[in-house]
Amino acid sequence: MKVNLGVGPLERGRKVMKMVDECNVLKKMCVIGDGAVGKTSLIRRFVVGKFDDKYIATIGTKTTAKNLDIPMGKKTGKLKLQIWDILGTRSHAKIQRTSFKGADGAFLVLDLTRRETLYSFDLWLHSLFETTGQIPVVVLANKCDLQPDFEPDRIGVLSSDYGIPYYLTSAKTGENLDEAFLALGEMMVKPWAGIKMRPRLDISKVVSLKGEREAPEILTPLEVEDMIMVSYCKLLDDTDLAMGLFRQQVQRAGLNFSNPSVSELARIVDYLISAASDRVEPTRLQKEREAYTDLIDRIG
Repeated sequence: MKVNLGVGPLERGRKVMKMVDECNVLKKMCVIGDGAVGKTSLIRRFVVGKFDDKYIATIGTKTTAKNLDIPMGKKTGKLKLQIWDILGTRSHAKIQRTSFKGADGAFLVLDLTRRETLYSFDLWLHSLFETTGQIPVVVLANKCDLQPDFEPDRIGVLSSDYGIPYYLTSAKTGENLDEAFLALGEMMVKPWAGIKMRPRLDISKVVSLKGEREAPEILTPLEVEDMIMVSYCKLLDDTDLAMGLFRQQVQRAGLNFSNPSVSELARIVDYLISAASDRVEPTRLQKEREAYTDLIDRIG
């Protein structure tokens, strides 16, 4: 008589290990940091191997995909990175936090030629962790090919307080960029110890961050722009799609994204509503238009 022993614990364990070794997963990562630190240039260098020293401000968020080989024991795992380029202006904190949702890891980019980017180190991490919880982070001290404005060791001290690694990078030369992406990729797919919260966290910066959530009676054009982007993402229930449509309408409306006028905001509202007309039913669209108009009316 033939006895069917089925799959025993040892065989199941081997199958699990095989699945891990042949890892083929999709992970979302965010690239955060102040404006003009080189986030877009770093992504471009890593994804397509090119560098452009012209500064182009990121509008909303932009996503790029890149496959990464991760060593998994004797085999190599395939990690598909969905890289989110997050705009760095402080006035757009709401769309930043919307874009953080679902992130599995992040780069925090600092600019070695601008000392002031050090001062927002805590603020960026605190904002990220409030949305995502503790996720793997790697710090990039960018523009190492240029004359620094401060000692790079200062970044090492800040990073070690959180228990996270940092790399000196250059979007122009590509220095340490592959190593940094590989380090973050491994942290996202392998067991990870977690963040050690910084004991010398600057409470005044955290209070400032919380204050951004309190919408004042009078709004600035940038605050209204930020709120419209967040609301549009909710309307379409797809941040990537919404930001793609938003960028198209910015060009169509001739909107000065970094300093929009009231008339420009009113014009882009018309375009945004029109762009969503084949995806959202008319009654909801009308309510959305009215909400945007109410925000614009609060500009002082």
